[in-house]
Amino acid sequence: MKPDRAKAEPQSVRILLVEDDPDDVWVMRNLLGDRWDGPFKLSHAELLSAGLERLADCAFDIILLDLSLPDSQGLETFFSMHAHAGDVPIVVLSGYNDESTAVKAVQAGAQDYLVKGQVDDNLLVRSIRYAIERTRRHKAEAALRDASEEFRAAKEIQQRLFPSAPPVLPGFDIAGALYPAKATAGDYFDFIPMLDNCVGVVVGDVSSHGIGPALLMSETRACLRTLALGLGDVGEILTRANQMLSADTHDFHFVTLALARLDPVRCEVVYGSAGQRSYLLHADRSVTVLDSTSLPLGVDAAIRVPANPPLPLRPGDILLLLTDGVAEAESAGRQPFGVGRALELVQACCDEPAEQIIAALRHELAEFCANQPLQDDVTIVVVKYLGGEQE
Repeated sequence: MKPDRAKAEPQSVRILLVEDDPDDVWVMRNLLGDRWDGPFKLSHAELLSAGLERLADCAFDIILLDLSLPDSQGLETFFSMHAHAGDVPIVVLSGYNDESTAVKAVQAGAQDYLVKGQVDDNLLVRSIRYAIERTRRHKAEAALRDASEEFRAAKEIQQRLFPSAPPVLPGFDIAGALYPAKATAGDYFDFIPMLDNCVGVVVGDVSSHGIGPALLMSETRACLRTLALGLGDVGEILTRANQMLSADTHDFHFVTLALARLDPVRCEVVYGSAGQRSYLLHADRSVTVLDSTSLPLGVDAAIRVPANPPLPLRPGDILLLLTDGVAEAESAGRQPFGVGRALELVQACCDEPAEQIIAALRHELAEFCANQPLQDDVTIVVVKYLGGEQE
C-alpha cells in the first residue's frame, strides 16, 4: 500500500477574551472546549489595557470583549479596542443591564453581541465562526474593489475634495497632508473659512476603509462647510453635524473629528473634538493636550459636542492635529510609532516651516516602518503661530 499523503494540520484559531469575571472566563473556556471541532488558542486578559497589549504583541482571529471592565466602561471600551483591532473582528459580551450599549457597539462595527447567561456552546461557536468568515469575505471583496477601475476613479474624485493649498492667515503658517493606505481614504482634513475672518482647521477619521467611509467623509466635509457659513460656535457646528450624520450612518460607520477655529484678531484657538485628540506645543517645550470633548460623530444623534474655552496663542506655539495612523504605525518588530515620538520630532523641527515639519514626520514614519505599505491612513496638519501685530 502507498503511504497516505501528509495532510496539512488545521490552523489553530486564536481567540482573545477580554473579561474580568473569572466565572465568565471559565464558562467561555468550557463552552469552546465542548463544541469547537478544531484546535484553538484562548488568550485571556482581565483589563482593557492588558487586552490592548496582547493585541499589540500577538495576532488574533477574533476578540471576545466584555464592555464593563475595571479600567473601562461601556462604548468607550469598544471604541478603544476597535481603534486598535484593525481587521480583527470583535464580538461583544453583554450583561443584561448593558444590552442596549452592546447593540450600539454592533452598530459601530462589532460583529455580534452575546448576552451572558444566555450563551450555549452552539451559539458561541456559531457567532465566532460567522464573525471570522464575514471578515474574511469583506477583506477579499475589498481586495477586488481596490483593483477596480471604479476605485481608481473614486480616488481621483476624492483627491479633489482635499485642500489644494493652505489658507493665508495673518500671523500663521499652516500646512496639511494626507497619505492614504488604500485607493480611497477614510481620513479627512480641511481648512474652512469661518465667520469673523477666522479659519477652521479640521482633521477626521471615518471608521474602516473603502468606498463607504470615503462617501461618509465627503458628507462630513459638506456638512461642516455648510454649517460654518452661518455658525461661528465650534460646539454648535459639531453638534449639528453629528445630528445630520447620525441620520445617515446606517452602515454602522462613525467619524472621529477635531475642529479648531483660528482667530487672527484675538490670537486664540477654540477647539472641539468628537473622539479625536490633538496637541498644542509651546516654545518652552511644554505640551497642552487637547482631549476629546465627546463621543465620535454618528454614534448617537442626541450627543452634544462641547468646545473648550478659547486658548491664547503665543509666538512659537504649534498646533498639531493628526489621525491615529501616525501613533499606531508599526515597525518591523510590531512596535508602535507612538505619539511621544511624533511630538519630539515636531519640537526638534519647530523652527522649520509647517510644510517641512510634516515632510520630516512623514520621512521618520517611513524609516520607522522600514518603508512598508501603510496599514492605516495618515493625516497630519501643522499650524504654527508666528505672532506679530494684527490689524
